[in-house]
Amino acid sequence: MTPSVSRVSSRRPISRRAPTGWRQRAGVASRAAAGLGGGYALAAGFTATVALLSSAPREEAAYAGAVPSFLLLAGAIVWAFTARSAARAWLGVGLPALALVAAAAWWLRHSVVATS
Repeated sequence: MTPSVSRVSSRRPISRRAPTGWRQRAGVASRAAAGLGGGYALAAGFTATVALLSSAPREEAAYAGAVPSFLLLAGAIVWAFTARSAARAWLGVGLPALALVAAAAWWLRHSVVATS
């Protein structure tokens, strides 16, 4: 018996290479914007939310929110570059930032209306 010979496919193999050129640069720029811009929004939202929810004096409440926000900013930058795609980087940083900013705005609006 002769061994069977497999036919060689004439189709090109699927390329799994990383994108090059402008796509790679756009992906890195998008991740950098997500990390820096989204991280800044996340840190600002966190600071505002903690300061509004704290019962401490105004200066101490702002300080209590500002100090850990630097860790959030650094974590957002790391997250943006470790996410599988730029879209996931934006979602992972943008959604929590949006939630914190919305919570701070809601709390501020309702606390001002309640005192008026």
